[in-house]
Amino acid sequence: MKPQFIICVTSILALVAVLLAGPAWAGCGKWVIRDNTDFLTDPIFDEAVASSTGSSATANSDGSAVDSGSREKKNATESTDAAPDGGETAGSATLAEQAIPDINGKWSVTLEAGGAKKAIDLILIQNKDRLQGYGTLEEGSSDTPATATGSVSDEAVSLIVKVSQSKKDYHLEMALADDDMQGSYELFSEQDLAESGNATASRSNN
Repeated sequence: MKPQFIICVTSILALVAVLLAGPAWAGCGKWVIRDNTDFLTDPIFDEAVASSTGSSATANSDGSAVDSGSREKKNATESTDAAPDGGETAGSATLAEQAIPDINGKWSVTLEAGGAKKAIDLILIQNKDRLQGYGTLEEGSSDTPATATGSVSDEAVSLIVKVSQSKKDYHLEMALADDDMQGSYELFSEQDLAESGNATASRSNN
């Protein structure tokens, strides 16, 4: 009986070996050890995952095949939709600069509040939409040096005229109309609102 038992066990082991080496197990990968963890690596499965995600997907979410022409068109559209750094295109930026009016030069500004008037003679220097300049505040019989900074758009001008000697800041907001500007101003004395009124400006030939 003992030889028959040995033959039986040998046959069973041989059958198991054949099954494990057969075609049914060929595509399932092999067991490997990584970081003390056993898991099954399967190149066929990895390839299927790579081809079913991202811009190279070969199937839709419903399981239908993705048309290669549609996928290429989508990728091309996504790459050209946005401008670099989320900014404007060169063409639109150029048009925006062309819309900004040129207000370089000498200006006579009149400030009026409660029947009293003041004048500021300014020379403005423009760099695209930025302004800076200098001039003189005429108030009563005194003339006081002043400096100006601000911005210009296609419709309006914002200026801050500083009179350092008296610690006064004039904040002007004016709309453009041909070679004139009209709007309002606020006078701040040591950061406190001291006065407000109307402001007008025109180009000076002097």
